[in-house]
Amino acid sequence: MANAAGGLHGREQEEFVSILVGELVHCRFLDESSSRRTVGEHLGLPPEVWEGTLPAFRVELARHVSLDLIDRVYTLCTVVGWYDEARRESLWRQLQAFLTERPEAEEDQGRTWPAIASPAVDSGTRLSRSSHNARPPARGAVRSGPLPPAPVVASAAPQLPSPFTADEYRRVESLLRLDQHGPQEMHELQDNIAFELGFPVPGAPSTPLDLFAALVDFNSSADHIPPSVVALEWVAALAVDKTIARQCRQWAERWAREHDCLPALQRRRHAREQRHDNPQVPRALLIMVEPAEDGSDDVTVRYWINDLAGHWAPRAGEATETRMNSLGDAVERALAEGERLWATSRADPVDQLPPFVEFILPYLLLNHDVARLEIGANGPEAAAIGPRYCVHLRSLERLRRVPHDPFITNRWHQRWQELHRQGTRLHHWTHDAGITVEHWSRSLTHRQHGSAQYTALALDAPRRGSDALTALKRAIAEGFGLVLWDRRGRLEPRIRETLTELLNGSPTTHDLPRRVQEMRARAEADADGDVFLGRHVAFLWDDPERIVDCQSGHPAPDDAAGLPYIEPSGISLRPVMSDSPSVSPGPSRSPRSSPREEAP
Repeated sequence: MANAAGGLHGREQEEFVSILVGELVHCRFLDESSSRRTVGEHLGLPPEVWEGTLPAFRVELARHVSLDLIDRVYTLCTVVGWYDEARRESLWRQLQAFLTERPEAEEDQGRTWPAIASPAVDSGTRLSRSSHNARPPARGAVRSGPLPPAPVVASAAPQLPSPFTADEYRRVESLLRLDQHGPQEMHELQDNIAFELGFPVPGAPSTPLDLFAALVDFNSSADHIPPSVVALEWVAALAVDKTIARQCRQWAERWAREHDCLPALQRRRHAREQRHDNPQVPRALLIMVEPAEDGSDDVTVRYWINDLAGHWAPRAGEATETRMNSLGDAVERALAEGERLWATSRADPVDQLPPFVEFILPYLLLNHDVARLEIGANGPEAAAIGPRYCVHLRSLERLRRVPHDPFITNRWHQRWQELHRQGTRLHHWTHDAGITVEHWSRSLTHRQHGSAQYTALALDAPRRGSDALTALKRAIAEGFGLVLWDRRGRLEPRIRETLTELLNGSPTTHDLPRRVQEMRARAEADADGDVFLGRHVAFLWDDPERIVDCQSGHPAPDDAAGLPYIEPSGISLRPVMSDSPSVSPGPSRSPRSSPREEAP
């Protein structure tokens, strides 16, 4: 797979691989399959490596770099720097000793380093094109000198060649001067182009010509279609003047034919035609909280942002280490980034729902009061997030089982589809009913007299060690995606009645997150709000069509339903341009589909 010239062997190679794997464990951006692909492609790894499991990817990457040390250490440090500059510096500190006094490093000093195309990194940040030529210098005699300069992120003159000749560019320029878009049309144009490219259009172009010029120097993607041609295709798709639309499409076809990539252009067009706005896909911030395994209060916080309603393409942010009592600060930083991206996507959203803030939590944290986390907690204008956003919970254990457990996955999808087709059929669990969890759990698949299966659950607060937590685990294993409870404790009759009214009062199932948000807002505005359920309601709303790759580098066994843990199979969950199969929103509920609360 690699040229062994300049590589390591024997014990020195084993030591290098061990050190590099240890560093890669901290490169949390590699948790995203799209990032692994970017790193793998630039290092020359075959697809089966970056599409495999994360631990195997780290080992294979380290071995691959060790076989051609000079070139690949520089390339790896450069690519890592695109995602995490601090990690690049740490990586260079660890690996530079292996380059010391190597003759290849001395000879490399005078060589011109090739430009490396920057990816659309998961955080959505586009690096300066001039930074792609930056790399750590070879170490000859310097062991403890200053670190190589970091790539500059500020804007600079383009360094990469345009994919067009001067004559081609002039023809496009004369064509686009004729096409005029208003502000709203330009916002829609930018949103669609950004979604297809995977990164926002740089600057603030006000005309299609400005937009084309902003992208003309960016490198082509893996299918060799430049971003500027993608922009031209979208201008054609949204142009009011059909003559201009036809000429733009013809120009793009001619360019693709001349550059032997017409099939790739046609595949993109087909994917675009299949795209549709899914009203169930919101603007969203997903926050995963994973406790440390040492019994401390430390947690790792990771997050993803979906910035465009109607299409699911979440961008991963940076992971942070913090403590549970500082979780609000980490959430506030992630929300600030989300608000910036949501402000950039200025086209009208598919629906008018507030952005979702979804907490992906392990079982033992599901009763944590995340809706009461505050923005500006240290200032005079502190405000809980629950009344401002649609805040709800998701199961970390279930999301981690999705790639390798078809039973869990199928039950989840089936019950979610039933929820949207038939409405809510409410089941409940309470310790006061005097029924054992084992007996109660048999009723989760109960269909009496041909009736529909249960699609929603209300239960006691699932505190650590409680039967309610066991009941919740069983329900999640059986595919429940809608669960509510009062965090204060028992599911009392009046609470049960309030939750039933909440479900009855929603015109469609899709509207439930907004209804919960409104309940929280009313309780927040009332002077006696602390006695209302809106201050204490926990809402698990776990959509199987909107998933992220939250696999751990060293996952622990799952005890969701007493099923054996299976080693991850490495199935990629990275977002693609065409949307994931979506569930039909379903008609508004008829009186017959209103929630019915039924005892086991």
